[in-house]
Amino acid sequence: MESQATSRRVKAFTFTETGFSPVDCSLIEEVPLEIIINNNARILIMFTPSMVRELVTGFLFTEGYIKEIQGLLSCEIKEVYEKNEDTHFEAHIVLRGTDLIRGASLQDRVSFSSCGICGRDNYQAFKRGVERVKSHHRFSMDMLRKLPDQLDELQGLYQRTKASHAAIMFDSTGKPVIIAEDMGRHNAVDKVVGRALLDSIPTGDKVLLSSGRASLEMIIKAARAGFPFFIAMSRPTSKAVQAAKFYNITLIDFAKETNRIYSHARRIYGF
Repeated sequence: MESQATSRRVKAFTFTETGFSPVDCSLIEEVPLEIIINNNARILIMFTPSMVRELVTGFLFTEGYIKEIQGLLSCEIKEVYEKNEDTHFEAHIVLRGTDLIRGASLQDRVSFSSCGICGRDNYQAFKRGVERVKSHHRFSMDMLRKLPDQLDELQGLYQRTKASHAAIMFDSTGKPVIIAEDMGRHNAVDKVVGRALLDSIPTGDKVLLSSGRASLEMIIKAARAGFPFFIAMSRPTSKAVQAAKFYNITLIDFAKETNRIYSHARRIYGF
């Protein structure tokens, strides 16, 4: 199931030197998604309603609830319409219990758009089961520097709302393979990972680009998915750099027309 209502037109006012004037604008949608696992745990995510199945699949994988796509036995998604004209999504999930990474507890939690690890009660459990990326693939800096130039064309939702984050998987020639947008940058990453899992697309020779900053949870998600290269469009956190070094991920930012390579620069030709 897929909803196309990713933005909504609203009326507002703008103030200039000549006074107040009415204006129409598009605002990004924020909708609850409740993931119900094995008729037990309930996880609430606030998200932008597109690529719902991809988000659910990617979230379950990058958060350690499944180790591979085969661990997701069934996924039934439905859109629930409420009396007050609001809507929310429900994803009823059946997981193969033997595939659950030890320490990923089936407990109720809430993940807000600004926080990918909200609801976690154990920091060590959050990282459990994450392995170092084994890819030896190398990339051209000339190609990498051209990737941000594609963002305006690829971020259709951002162009309408100025409020979305994007995650994009590129191949080693700079061609976009998977594009996802969401109000939350970690949601966008999960959508890309979910699509890659559902389509059996390898990640070991791909670049993952995020329109936001690189934080610890973003690097953990990239490591679980096996991405060797992560590009952020703003400065990373110090924890993100530490994690990228440990999990063997090349981390670079292209903030404000500059570039900084923080880890494993050997993956760039000419270094």
